Amino acid sequence: MKKTIILSLAAMTLATSQASAQTEDSIAPAAIVYPYLQPLSAHEEVNAAIMSMHFDKASTALKKLIATAKRKKESTADLDRLVARCQKGESGLRGVDKMLIVDSLVISKKEFLKAYPLSPELGTLTSSEKGDIVQYQTQMGGMVLRPESVSTESGETLQIKRHYLENGQLTEDEQMEGLGIDGDINYPFLMPDGQTFYFAARSTEGYGNYDLYVTRFDSDSQRFYHAENMGFPYNSYANDYMLAIDEDAHLGWFASDRYQPADNVCIYTFIPNPSRQTIDYETTDLEEVRVNASLHPLASISLSDEQQQAIASAKKRMKQLATSAVSTRTPDFEFVLNDTKTCYRLDDFTSAEAQKLCGEWLQKSKNLTSLNEQLQQLRDVSPTATQQVLNLETRIVELQNEVHTLEKSIRHLELTQ
Repeated sequence: MKKTIILSLAAMTLATSQASAQTEDSIAPAAIVYPYLQPLSAHEEVNAAIMSMHFDKASTALKKLIATAKRKKESTADLDRLVARCQKGESGLRGVDKMLIVDSLVISKKEFLKAYPLSPELGTLTSSEKGDIVQYQTQMGGMVLRPESVSTESGETLQIKRHYLENGQLTEDEQMEGLGIDGDINYPFLMPDGQTFYFAARSTEGYGNYDLYVTRFDSDSQRFYHAENMGFPYNSYANDYMLAIDEDAHLGWFASDRYQPADNVCIYTFIPNPSRQTIDYETTDLEEVRVNASLHPLASISLSDEQQQAIASAKKRMKQLATSAVSTRTPDFEFVLNDTKTCYRLDDFTSAEAQKLCGEWLQKSKNLTSLNEQLQQLRDVSPTATQQVLNLETRIVELQNEVHTLEKSIRHLELTQ
């Protein structure tokens, strides 16, 4: 049984470099500077054009480079791949999502999760020391989704594995089937519906570095659908990752190191659309499309009166979330003693023995949740595994009795003080 926790995973050092600033006359606006892990090519002029989404200028420059290479009888394979990247980027500009950005906050990457005011109902995100690996745990703590290093023919990659908590330890991992991504997969977030799954991946299929993807679970095949790249403006040619959505607050967050110096990241707060609403490429000024696709500069994105009102309302919700996080002491659990008294933390008990037994009750309750989740999954995936189902059902009944006995003992000890 694996006991390694996420904070002990080897941190993957992300080397960054910056594209040199270019003037508008050369290729890219002077204000646009990206840190990026892997330079798109050895040609900085092409890099700057692609990252600023001036794909027409990049294509023109590439044609000249390809012609020169052919005259010299040199390989054009790398340049041809860049041409394909430009074509993909140009296609992406035709499907830019109409995203309403409510706020943006620059923060150290090591502490970036502090900018996510997620309620306990959405689960828990835990970051490695450098902020480069994040695991997700469901609300009740029964299931854990975590990136783990896996050896492949091409080297070590991160893959998200599913675990369950049992007796305080993680069960053996299970592969997340059906994502269809060849490369590093990281930063998981599962919506409360248990079906919609967001994550970030770094592969040759994306725009570059970490991109955000979304998929849903197919209950018929018991695997996820092939994940879809979320496109612009969620993604760029820098690192874009850790998307989370609070449907109740009608707010979402994602991180990006576009336009940021090394070790910093910008957390964008946005209003999630119920479905993708793309900007009309044919009737919208191309520079306006680029601005909306790149989120740069934010201040130049034109907004209607209705959109401005929506943002103002979202800022009020943000303030309420922030106030709630500061003023509300989040309960660790809820243990009802009688009609007038409920304990939310161990130190709420006056009896030391009741406090000790409550610790056991908490652990057994978590184990019970984990076993129920395993039972449900076994019924879904292997309906013919009759003996395994019976064994789990027997253990669940035993554990339910143990939990009930502990509850009675705790109440007796606390109420007879």
